[in-house]
Amino acid sequence: MKDLIYYQSLAQEMVRADRERDQMLIAMSDMWHNSWSLPNKVADLKWIHKVVSTDPHDALRAGMRVLSSVEPRIRVQPTAPSEKSRAKANEIERALGWHFRAASRRRRASVLRDVALSALLYDEVVAQVVYLPEQIAALETFKGETRRLQAAQRFGPFSIIVHNPRHVHVRYSDWMPEAVLMKRVVRVQEAVDFWGDKARKLKTYFRKKENSQYDHVTVYDYVDLDVRVVWALPQEGGGSLRNPLGEASGSAGIQILREEHELNFLPWVARVGGTTLEDNPARQRIPLLYSVYTAGQWEIQNIIETLMTSEVIAYASAPRLKVEGPTDNVEVDYGEPGRPAYVPPGHALSAMQPPILDQSLAAIADRIGGRISKSTVPRVLQTGDYPAGTAYATLNLATQSGLKSLTPYKELAEYALGDIFTQMLNWVNFTQEPVVAYGRARDDLGETHVLSPSDFDIQQVVVDVELTADVPIDRMSRIDASALAVRELGYSKERALEQIGEMDPQVIMQQAKEEELQEVDLEIEKQRRLALGQFETKQLLERRRGKAGEDNEDVQTEILEELDGASGVGGEEFNTG
Repeated sequence: MKDLIYYQSLAQEMVRADRERDQMLIAMSDMWHNSWSLPNKVADLKWIHKVVSTDPHDALRAGMRVLSSVEPRIRVQPTAPSEKSRAKANEIERALGWHFRAASRRRRASVLRDVALSALLYDEVVAQVVYLPEQIAALETFKGETRRLQAAQRFGPFSIIVHNPRHVHVRYSDWMPEAVLMKRVVRVQEAVDFWGDKARKLKTYFRKKENSQYDHVTVYDYVDLDVRVVWALPQEGGGSLRNPLGEASGSAGIQILREEHELNFLPWVARVGGTTLEDNPARQRIPLLYSVYTAGQWEIQNIIETLMTSEVIAYASAPRLKVEGPTDNVEVDYGEPGRPAYVPPGHALSAMQPPILDQSLAAIADRIGGRISKSTVPRVLQTGDYPAGTAYATLNLATQSGLKSLTPYKELAEYALGDIFTQMLNWVNFTQEPVVAYGRARDDLGETHVLSPSDFDIQQVVVDVELTADVPIDRMSRIDASALAVRELGYSKERALEQIGEMDPQVIMQQAKEEELQEVDLEIEKQRRLALGQFETKQLLERRRGKAGEDNEDVQTEILEELDGASGVGGEEFNTG
């Protein structure tokens, strides 16, 4: 195995290769957080009031709301054209869905929302799927802190961590991600508690008096298909990251871990959208705000709106009256409306028009706002406002066109989620231990789904994910089209339910079957009671006829009244029977 300096040099190359990418990602993050500073020449003016446009943030929020409002629909492709294979694939789908929801409940933020935001904001998704039993076992071997992980298992054995791509560097090849480097700043004690005996060199370093000023460390974690290497660089404060090689510092890096791992897969999920036609990583990624960033539209919009708003505020206290004459002895009473102003002889008092707003600034601001909307997400998806009387077909077309603008980021999020579910199966296959999931209750009995390594072949399993946009008009059009396909073309009901966006069509079809059987049972019971009532009616009529005779009308009327009260069958039904 190579020495530590070799992997530090690799890390240094990965960081340098992503330098322009990081600059772009920082700019994207600033637009998301509405963080913008005035140019120095403008900021020096006393009458300036800074105004920051929220158009980029609102566009991202609209895209995230559309893509993350519905649970992802998981589809595991059956490995054979048989009913048994399809049933097993459905079982795996339900188990993966339950573990995904459980992992999301553990986190402060939804996994789906973070994946959608990362795809829209950075055009890159980087995540880890941690199998807690394996992580606990590894920490116990070198006496690391495991109490939090053991408590976390109450939400299931999987933990999904979505990382900010700014803190992760990935080396991609034409086949797959080859290596991942993660960097983060933590307190010294946190690093020592987590790594336990592996942090012996770190403990020794901080026991020395000359190193007491360092209270944080930058931890670099490098992993590829063969090895994992972790090292720490001491620093003062946690505001910045140290260089991977530790240049110009008292330490060149303190090794924590350097060993070959036994995994037969890379324990990371890394996906990039954009294009591979460019060599520069900053141009390979095309986030939602890419054109806004490269053209500088947001900065221009902020400057124009700042000038326009500041001008209005500066002129808010402008004079309203003009006095002409040798003195200023003009009295103006601002009491009740309509009261006169007393103007001495030789003086004139006239009203002054308020300053007119610069319409050119307003026109340019509106034009740039329209360009930002055109290059990101249409306003119909951001606010839902549309002119009164808009035809349904027009609104539906505008909504569908707006959704098409999110297609690249929707596909990236779907691929990333598919990789996350595949990582779950990789862990189950690696440990050869089944995991248990629980389904939705039916008939007051909870269903149990066992995800066993014998249920799938990790070399052949394919997991697809679909994100359905939660737009009422889009959903209604899907329902209408699916119903028409089932009715007119003999389309599969299961496939139609999938097109509508239902997560588990099999369960819905089973529930519909049970409801249909219940209706049949109710109809059978109704017919049985009706037949029983008619039979009892005939029996009672025969008994009464034998006693009173058929020609006695009073007795016949009494029989009908008694039958109506006893059997619940009306006189009309009795006569026809």
